[in-house]
Amino acid sequence: MNNQKYALVLTGELLSGFNADSAWPKLATQFHMDNERLRSEALARAPLTIKESEDLPALKSMLSTIKNIGADAEIHAVEEGRNLFVLIDNIPRGPLPLAFVRQRIRRGVWSPTTRVAAVGSSDWRTLEPEALSATAPPPAPADMPAVDDADTVAAKIARVAGGIAGRLDQVRVLPPGAAIHAGFWRRTAAYLIDTLVLFVPAMILNFIPIIGLFFYLIGRWLYYALMESSAAQASIGKRAMGLIVTDGKGQRIGFGQATGRYFGGALSYILLYFGYMMAGWTARKQALHDLMADTCVVFDSVRPDQDLPRVRPPMPWYGWVVNCLLLAIVPISILAAIALPAYNDYVMRARISEAFTAVSDAKIEVAEAVVSGNACPEGQRSSSNPMVDSIRLGGTAPACIITLVFNGSATVPAAARDQAVEWQYSSDNGWACSSMIQPKYLPAACRP
Repeated sequence: MNNQKYALVLTGELLSGFNADSAWPKLATQFHMDNERLRSEALARAPLTIKESEDLPALKSMLSTIKNIGADAEIHAVEEGRNLFVLIDNIPRGPLPLAFVRQRIRRGVWSPTTRVAAVGSSDWRTLEPEALSATAPPPAPADMPAVDDADTVAAKIARVAGGIAGRLDQVRVLPPGAAIHAGFWRRTAAYLIDTLVLFVPAMILNFIPIIGLFFYLIGRWLYYALMESSAAQASIGKRAMGLIVTDGKGQRIGFGQATGRYFGGALSYILLYFGYMMAGWTARKQALHDLMADTCVVFDSVRPDQDLPRVRPPMPWYGWVVNCLLLAIVPISILAAIALPAYNDYVMRARISEAFTAVSDAKIEVAEAVVSGNACPEGQRSSSNPMVDSIRLGGTAPACIITLVFNGSATVPAAARDQAVEWQYSSDNGWACSSMIQPKYLPAACRP
């Protein structure tokens, strides 16, 4: 079984074409540490080993990630007992594998008189000539190492290197917890605030047929995807509620993941908002689109390089105000959706019935003619009602007919414009009413 160990060494240098202002902050994010700490405790002491492992493919993967960021790193085999600290510019660097030190001296990067000390030793001395041979034994540490400033610094560097290596191996999936993940109502308040933010541009774009809708849909997508993948990690509503969007490990998400999360919300619409309601009972308060995109909505105190919070922040007062308004608006909207059409029908029916009084005189005239044994009155009769276009009398006694025709003006309810209502006299001194107007707008006597 091959137990050969390898060391991933961060040289502290940049690859060609990259600049420090962008590369080092990205590397700090990769290591889950503060940028200033990376510079002061790691880069100031580089080169140094950041990871030792027998898993060479894993180290190569880390190497590729670091180089894609723009930082230089190398992999070297580790010879047992041959990890060294190197004194460069009077600053201890390392720990480093002997193979890395040997390579630097052979290339002339470091002088052959460069002083080194074995890990665990404070015996600083030049590397023996035989140590430049791959088969040479390691330098022996002093029997009784003295603790001096250099050794103290070297020990500190070892701890920093170990810390970075631990962070590279760290795969911390965010656990469930009320102090970590935002609940349903806080997320609802954030969503409503975002809706208010988008309301004004939506109204403006609504005046532009078709193209306006297209631009609104694109703008809404970019609003959420760009903001949630930005350094703020949150839309305006989420920031107001003290929330951020992360991946399942608490790290910042990219634009592609934010886009997937946004469009995943469409499925929740299709499911009548059921997907959104899942944020109320899933372990990590994830809605359906969060589960699809592997994202979490957490409090802004959750950071990958810090301990997880243990105390849940209270809901801001304005969050409760927004939610209470929602609780009031929804039932009112439902009642309005039911009551308003019924009220409109009632008003329209009342106005149509009001026009029916215009035929009162005509009904008396017809009844008197039939009772007297005369023929049915004929011709048109006038009306002072502004909704009536004409009243016509005719028919054959005793089945005399009165026809009222509404005019087409805006004063007439839409359902009755240019429509007619007909009354036919019967021998029992009654009237039968009929019309092509929808029955719900007619008085009960005129409905089929």
